[in-house]
Amino acid sequence: MIDDVFQAAIDILNGGGQAAMSTIISSKGSLPMSEKSKMLVTPEGKIIGTVGGGCLEADVWTEARRVMEEGKSNIQQFVLTEKYAGESGLNCGGVVEILTEPLPEEGSDIFHAVLELKDKGRRGTLVTILTDHPSYPDGKRKMLLCDDGSTIGSLGDEGLEAFVTERGWDVLQGENFAAVDYRTEGGDALQLFMEPVLPTPTVYVFGGGHVSFFIVRAAKLAGFKVKVIDDRPAFANKERFPQADDTIVMELDEVRDAFDFGQDDYVVLVTRGHQHDQQILEQIYDCDARYVGMIGSKSKIAKMWKRLEAKGIDASYLNRVHAPIGLNIGADNPEEISISVVGELIMERRLGKVRHTRRKRSYDKRRDAARAN
Repeated sequence: MIDDVFQAAIDILNGGGQAAMSTIISSKGSLPMSEKSKMLVTPEGKIIGTVGGGCLEADVWTEARRVMEEGKSNIQQFVLTEKYAGESGLNCGGVVEILTEPLPEEGSDIFHAVLELKDKGRRGTLVTILTDHPSYPDGKRKMLLCDDGSTIGSLGDEGLEAFVTERGWDVLQGENFAAVDYRTEGGDALQLFMEPVLPTPTVYVFGGGHVSFFIVRAAKLAGFKVKVIDDRPAFANKERFPQADDTIVMELDEVRDAFDFGQDDYVVLVTRGHQHDQQILEQIYDCDARYVGMIGSKSKIAKMWKRLEAKGIDASYLNRVHAPIGLNIGADNPEEISISVVGELIMERRLGKVRHTRRKRSYDKRRDAARAN
């Protein structure tokens, strides 16, 4: 995971060591890995993370060793033919560019801030100068823009930092990395690499029944955080859902006050017998969740929609709700239903659009405060 790469980099820098970090900065065509992949090579030669495996990773490892010795970054381009197919044997035909760089002088602070943003459900944009330029030496080419407007690190140029701050919001909003050109006051051209720092999305599963059990397993496998909420202690506990990040027992008429769903949250309604689905929808009708989905037959959903509209719930909100939940793959049992549901979550995560990135309150903090009182 990318989090492991950043944490390892922090540990090495705090220990006075040096390592090399490799990042995919551009890609075209089909790739056997995520375009947001990162890899760290430690002083001992250990690899943390990945940029694709196989011969590709071996060549990047060799470059990382050189970068560590010389302290100078470099960009490599690879055409992914048979040579770089790796263990998968995939001849993708894509083209990928990989930046390998020594860890920056302010890396510990920057990478720690990245992990803190992700852990708190916040966002940011990590900016790296790619162009070799004497005014921007290796070790001083990174800056982190946080979603509250603060920055960590410095590029040593107020004009450049103002430009980075302005463009960084676009990257944070769009969720995709970008290569951006900038011209200094002296007329020099710089290329900047901007990568979004995104929190791990959280799936809130309302209802602790049989279908939920398999949704939790599939969602964790797909890389989501998962929280299970039910009003029955026997159905929301760590023993029943060992893979869940949290299990919450609460009355389901208190959902509105307990949660403030944002663009990295996915709400799945699978309460027992649909008893509480409408109740929850009424409470979160104006929430900013990235995804809201509800299980149920089309006829039951149509009747529920009429009841909700009669209560003044706008049809534009109801149109956002994925109901019946899941992709239409003919699922016929809880295991298959979970695959269809998580498939739809993945589709929204990868292909959906962010409407905005408003900071959200922390449910855990409010819950802890309530317990303290």
